[in-house]
Amino acid sequence: MKKTYLLSGLFALFSPLALAHPGHIGSHGFESGFIHPLTGMDHLSVMVAVGMLAALFGGQARYRLPLAFVAVMIFGGILGVSGLVLPGVEIGIALSVVAMGILLCSGTRLSEKAALALVMGFAVFHGMAHGMEMPLNSQALYYFSGFVLATTMLHMLGISLVQLVVSCLKNKVVLNTVGLGVGIGMMAFGSTLLIS
Repeated sequence: MKKTYLLSGLFALFSPLALAHPGHIGSHGFESGFIHPLTGMDHLSVMVAVGMLAALFGGQARYRLPLAFVAVMIFGGILGVSGLVLPGVEIGIALSVVAMGILLCSGTRLSEKAALALVMGFAVFHGMAHGMEMPLNSQALYYFSGFVLATTMLHMLGISLVQLVVSCLKNKVVLNTVGLGVGIGMMAFGSTLLIS
């Protein structure tokens, strides 16, 4: 009897119970993969925020954070396609929205290594969601190419936004206030994801 409950519990933990945002445009590889990060505010906000955080750190972090996110997201995507999914993927994604909001609010007070570790942890959940939602008739290489390209573009958008604000404002107080506003917005959005 105990074995039955244990096995049922284990199967429930590793089943993808909820999809982030089903009903994507496109039913084939590249287009479906490309559109996935763009159609969910959870993915979109975190991926832009990773670029923004990378730009706030500056230097090597401008490349290190986004590249680490993409590399670990690919790993998570492979896990998602293969069905090896951590329990609570959607909760992990919602927490990543809140955490990225907090990181943007704090600016660069956290060390770059700690931010890198957090970003990599978030990427696992986002990758798993991408992998779990790959259409059955898609080829993985094309699908992954699509979501990697879209994610990279969103990171570059985040970097560009911060660079634009910095070049326009040059005032660190104003820049931190803008970061605080974006961060509070992301925390509020992430909190609504957690509640629902």
